[in-house]
Parts: sequence; C-alpha cells; structure tokens
Amino acid sequence: MMAEMEAVIQRLWQRLPQIGAFAFEGSNGAGSATDWTGRGEGRVQVTDHQGGWLFDEQGRYQTPHGKLLTMTNRFWWQRTPAGISLSHLRYQSPVLLFELRPVAGRWQTHEPHLCGQDHYSAELVEEAAGFRLSWQIQGPRKNERLDYRYHLMEGASPP
Repeated sequence: MMAEMEAVIQRLWQRLPQIGAFAFEGSNGAGSATDWTGRGEGRVQVTDHQGGWLFDEQGRYQTPHGKLLTMTNRFWWQRTPAGISLSHLRYQSPVLLFELRPVAGRWQTHEPHLCGQDHYSAELVEEAAGFRLSWQIQGPRKNERLDYRYHLMEGASPP
C-alpha cells in the first residue's frame, strides 16, 4: 500500500515541472459578497525552488464586465510524506494553503486552510493534458469556486 501511494505521489511530482500554461474560471455561490466571477489564462514558468517546484504564473483576467486585467501568482509545490503541499508566495514569504493527499483517484485537501474566518480547500484531478485544481473558499462573506486547468508544455508527455 505504501509503495502504491508513493508511486501516485511521484507521478504527480514528475508532472508538475512539465506544466506550461493555465486557464481558470471563478464563480460566486449563494451568499457571496465578493465579485470573483471571471476568467483568466496565461503561462506558467516552473523552476526548482528549495527542493520544490515554483509556479510563476503571469496572464490576463477578464471581469464579467469585459475589463482585462494583468494577473500574477507564485505558488510553491512541495512533497510531504503523505502527499504534496501548496503554498502561496506573498512578498516572497510562503503561506501554506493546504496539503493535498491522494484519495480514490483524485487529490483532496487534508485539512482546510484558515484565513480569518475563511476556509480554503481544494481538489486536484489529473488529466491527460495536465491537471484540474478546483478551489472552494467559504466564509461569512465568501462562497467562491476557482477552477484552474494546468496544461502540459507543448511536446511534454505525461509520465
């Protein structure tokens, strides 16, 4: 069982540096007081960062009103004994968002990230062309869903 889990973790770990692009769609659920609805897309530059993989994302975000905005994100993926963790680098300081663990053919948040009264959780599903990472953010003023699709670089083949 441990060897099987290690093989699943290793497969995703080997896929991460092959990512070259992303697309996402944000939507609000009932009771949301924010306006995170919109779509974005861009490129991902992956580099080794302290033994993990740093995703430097740059792209465009289009609001529901048609306004185009520049967007950037820096995410740090790290291996853990039971899965893979994801941190957001804000002002070069990592903020651990959550650890994803393989569960029945997909990856799920082991424990939600708490930011004030907001809970962040996610699910990752591997796909032939990369993977889908779906975030859920819930709190007193938030009920948001972010659906990211990360795509392999041209010419990259799944491990």
